[in-house]
Amino acid sequence: RMERVKEMQQNEHGRYTEITDEKEVVRVSAREPRCVVHFYHSQFKRCEIMDKHLARLAPKYFNTRFFRVFVENVPWLVEKLAIKVLPCVICFKDGISKDRLTGFEELGNSDEFDTAVLELRLATSGVQYLLM
Repeated sequence: RMERVKEMQQNEHGRYTEITDEKEVVRVSAREPRCVVHFYHSQFKRCEIMDKHLARLAPKYFNTRFFRVFVENVPWLVEKLAIKVLPCVICFKDGISKDRLTGFEELGNSDEFDTAVLELRLATSGVQYLLM
């Protein structure tokens, strides 16, 4: 059990990190059973807000890998996943995109939403396994 925890810590579980290499994004999202990936742009205020909330959630859900990806670093993925609006948060289970949260519409369409609203949205998305 402790070995598994150690391995997960080495694989950045419990932290909200950034992956800059497109191949690495594909590799990690395929390898990890559960991923929450934020596709962001540094010029977007709402992406900054989403970062803040995801950084709060990552330590709570150690079994799920949370990371962000700068859209300009991953043009192939942006096209393949048809990402048109930012922020875009995609939930992957065993390498398959299971759910997506685009913009703030489902979060009350306000920049002032509470982290719990995002947490609830991720938990009730039909991918409950995500937040375990």
